[in-house]
Amino acid sequence: MRKIATGAAALLLACSAGVNAQSQGTAYWGVTAGLMDIDVRNADSPFNVGLRGGYTLPSGWGFEAEYTNSLISGEADVFQNDVDIDVQTLAGYGTYRSYGDIYFKGRLGLLYEDVSVGSASSDDTGISLGGGIGFDMSPNTNVELEYTMIEEDIGFWSGTMTLTF
Repeated sequence: MRKIATGAAALLLACSAGVNAQSQGTAYWGVTAGLMDIDVRNADSPFNVGLRGGYTLPSGWGFEAEYTNSLISGEADVFQNDVDIDVQTLAGYGTYRSYGDIYFKGRLGLLYEDVSVGSASSDDTGISLGGGIGFDMSPNTNVELEYTMIEEDIGFWSGTMTLTF
């Protein structure tokens, strides 16, 4: 847990440092929620919620940090017993957004994950890739629908609402 807190603090500090830079980009904060789609037989996927912050340059390139944790645990059948599945992630991404009121977004970055199945837990760090579509709802509010590959057998189907400033 200490590693996660330290990593989250470092990513948020990096986002804050970018926001204070002299530039014409856009900073944003938001909440994300969605299904961690686990490709394991006899397993129900957990429902995760999280926070996202980032910065987009006028060119469309940017960066963002994201933390998610299971709000509703998934369930797996292990030796005739039902056990909870939880997934926790912390990631930093480089991003690209196209222009327009309806836009496409891609992201590539480094992700730390902790997967708990019952009392067993495993963590890993690796590359994460995602993409989706976004909608400008107002000058300061966006909604994004995305899919992010967490690892080979876990994908995150999410919806995010962000506020820009």
